[in-house]
Amino acid sequence: MDFARVEDAKDKGGLRLALTMGVPGPWSQAAKYIFEYKNIPFLAVGQKGGRENPELFDWTGHRNAPVAVYEDERPRAGWHEIIMLAERLAPEPSLLPTGAQARVEMFGLITEVASEGGFAWLRRLRLIDILYGVADATEARRGPDILANRYGHAPGAADAAEEGCARILAMLSERLRAQENLGSDYFVGNDFTAADLYWACFSQLLVPMGPGMNPMPPLLRTAYEAPASLSVDPILIIHRDRVYDRHLSLPLDF
Repeated sequence: MDFARVEDAKDKGGLRLALTMGVPGPWSQAAKYIFEYKNIPFLAVGQKGGRENPELFDWTGHRNAPVAVYEDERPRAGWHEIIMLAERLAPEPSLLPTGAQARVEMFGLITEVASEGGFAWLRRLRLIDILYGVADATEARRGPDILANRYGHAPGAADAAEEGCARILAMLSERLRAQENLGSDYFVGNDFTAADLYWACFSQLLVPMGPGMNPMPPLLRTAYEAPASLSVDPILIIHRDRVYDRHLSLPLDF
């Protein structure tokens, strides 16, 4: 798709959504799906992964994607505030379960997957390791250096992070099996929620969908794939595939 430049988007009205260009970054993909699922139109604004993005920073105060800017309201970059913006703009179909306890469970699951120190944060440390492994020139190291400074990467960090990933994956598997025993195909209650949407996107960091469904550069695909030492319960990928089949478009099909 065509992405608008920051200088062309910042003075427009409606919803502008900064997304990482050219790769299925899970945070960007999840934000895109939230608004897509609710049929909320948006202007996609290009962000370059692993770059400084000075124009985006000057506009929104953020260098990363996603960033949602609605009309003249403050930019929203965190997954929780993006979900709540979408819920306000289009209450139906809701991505929130009914009941306070169920919402606590849903938001807690997404926190374990998408927040600082969670599953994707830890998997990204492995991605940075791989990028360093192929960056032998000073200029080629600029991208991983930027990521390392942002996300606390250090030698050996990825190996230590694998234990945290394993614990989170075990929790997610147990949750899905408990739900299956209750007759549900979803993480919370009996309906599709933001927890299912987020796991569908972030599961690509373990078992990416095939090139025909989720195209990405070969190096990135290698970095996304789970190492042999990290066990992946099949129920996690079965759930992902079911969610895509029922509720979502393909990752870069927008």
